[in-house]
Amino acid sequence: MSNCRSILLLLLLGSVCSLRAQTKLSGEIVNNGNHPLAGVHIDLNHGFAQTVSDNEGKFTVICPDTLQNRSIRFQSFGYKTKTMTLNKGQHSIKVILLDSVYNLGSVTVSASRHGRFSDYSAQTLQMSTFDIQTNPAAMADIIANMRVLPGVQAGDNDGRLIVQGGNTDESQVYINDLIVANPYSSSSRNAGARSRFNSDLFEGIVLQSGGFNAEFGQALSGVVNLNTREREQMEPKTTLAASSVYAGVTHIDKKPSYAYRASFDYSNLALSKRLNGNQYDWTRDYQQIAADFFLTGEFSSRTKMTAQFKGSHSGGAFASENIDNIPMESDVKQTYVYAQLNFYHNFNHALSLSVAGNAVVDKLSLTDAQAKNDRLATQNIWNHNKITLQYKYRKLINRAGVEFIYNPYRETYSHDQEYTARPVSSLFGVYDDAKLFLTDNLTASAGVRGEYSGYLQKFNIAPRVYVAWRLNSGNIFSLSVGDYFQLPVMDCLKQSAGVDFTSVTKGTASYSYVKRSSKFQIDAYYKRYKDAVTFSQGQYGAEAFANAGRGRGYGVDLFWKNNFGLLEYWLTYSYNNTKKRYGYFQKEIFPPYVAPHSFNATLKYWIAPLHSLIGSNYNISSGTPYYGEASPYAKLGTTPFRNRLDLSWSYLPVDWIVIHFGYQNVLDYRNVYGYEYSESGVRKAVTAADRRFLFLGVFLTFSASKKANELRNL
Repeated sequence: MSNCRSILLLLLLGSVCSLRAQTKLSGEIVNNGNHPLAGVHIDLNHGFAQTVSDNEGKFTVICPDTLQNRSIRFQSFGYKTKTMTLNKGQHSIKVILLDSVYNLGSVTVSASRHGRFSDYSAQTLQMSTFDIQTNPAAMADIIANMRVLPGVQAGDNDGRLIVQGGNTDESQVYINDLIVANPYSSSSRNAGARSRFNSDLFEGIVLQSGGFNAEFGQALSGVVNLNTREREQMEPKTTLAASSVYAGVTHIDKKPSYAYRASFDYSNLALSKRLNGNQYDWTRDYQQIAADFFLTGEFSSRTKMTAQFKGSHSGGAFASENIDNIPMESDVKQTYVYAQLNFYHNFNHALSLSVAGNAVVDKLSLTDAQAKNDRLATQNIWNHNKITLQYKYRKLINRAGVEFIYNPYRETYSHDQEYTARPVSSLFGVYDDAKLFLTDNLTASAGVRGEYSGYLQKFNIAPRVYVAWRLNSGNIFSLSVGDYFQLPVMDCLKQSAGVDFTSVTKGTASYSYVKRSSKFQIDAYYKRYKDAVTFSQGQYGAEAFANAGRGRGYGVDLFWKNNFGLLEYWLTYSYNNTKKRYGYFQKEIFPPYVAPHSFNATLKYWIAPLHSLIGSNYNISSGTPYYGEASPYAKLGTTPFRNRLDLSWSYLPVDWIVIHFGYQNVLDYRNVYGYEYSESGVRKAVTAADRRFLFLGVFLTFSASKKANELRNL
């Protein structure tokens, strides 16, 4: 079952004003030495329009109406963030950015919390809420939107991220620098999971597929780092939403020293099931009740904090037949509670402290999980704590810290008899990262991370190095190399403590060209797997766990973003060649979860006379190999190529009302993600539970200006 709540986040879908005429703003950005600054991120009215400065420090942004009273923000790593308010008739500006001292009261702290080596890194891609909410393939979901980025794939039958050939367990989602356990919603068999969190809660949404620094651990292929909004970016308003899958209310208020956001929603897929169809017979429609709360406050100019809470309860029941035509009655219930607290203090212009901790309680129960009349119940508790000191002296920034992860897990499986597992995993980590700006155009970073697993009684150490060079012409080159470690997944830990960390040594070379609102980049990478977990298939499941797995992967990713007036397009192409031994495979194979070739095109166009935003997304990828389900697990063939066309239309009859229509998989193409076989040899294709998806929603926004809406950021 899809995550209804996220789908409704379409309420943010894009941010469109009732604009009729275009107004152009041009400018130049320099440092305090009057040297032009290339690659500066420019944000007009919190996402209304975005671009970057070219090699001469110049930029142009286009606004569909007047520029009067709009705010514009300039942000570049190593410099103070600057925010200005534009006046009537102001069409050209010159901006001077000063060297940053990382005051916690400024938005620059959010940038430093992204954990990037440098903004020069072509391996790091940052997206705005606007990018997510206007992508018809995402339906305003953070994770689903990542599939438009180079090197990323996500199947409709799963939804979780596959980054540069790594499986779905090799990437982590961080919120304000802490790992969030199970950030995906619950789903039925072969249904795409979605993010649990609203995209409008975050101002910095970053995918790091190469060169992420030593502060970030337990990820082999990629990190999605989400940074919550600052108080200045939160606009007081109340939004009511009603759609084909959900109804909810969100309230935001802002005071001189704090701001908060609270929301409540109820989801039910009964109507959606009738509109879209489903391969299962739902005997109890999927429902979810969810509430979340976010608070950001400043105790003083030196001290600030953020607090978050989210709770949800969901469930449903559906009937189906397995490959052997045995009827299955699956009843799923899940309760999820998440809380996090971040505290920041600036001692002086050079030294700052951050202290953070989160907790997750995730309870799941499921019937007919693997066999008729079985029952599975799990309880996963997650606690991540971190303390970081940052020191800045001239062109040097050093971040050092310690962290502790505590993860008790309990699973009970009943079928004829009852089996219980209670592993308690703990991980202690230390890290240090030094970033040095050698010149205005050259930066280097070096870091080291050490980890100790109390459960495995194993230790690792991971050095990482990054260098980036920006030419005066706006060309950027970067290189990174490092080691990355990850604990085996809980399905392995609950059965064996005699395994070790899996590791990847990865090198990446990147080139990007940035000019005004366009960006082109190409990344090439090579990674070598060591100590991947392997096992054999025994009478009662997996057994004989070991770290006998090895492998290598390499690939090339291309990305091009540009616009013509009010038409914006994103084009990506990725090539991946991975071979590794893992799981029950006895030799290195090309994994069945990743396609060697994939291409994605996203287009968005604002039609002023119709007060409408039109969006389209097309994704196509080559087929993937599939293998036998019993030893020797030989390759049996390759699936057909996959493709999906998505369309969306957002209409504003008045400024404070948005009507949105979305249609995913317009061509109704049947994508195949592999095959399963019965004991008699009958083959059945694995496809998505929901082959297409239609969505209709109405969103009402009440604010003091009476002009705010849920598409306000376009």
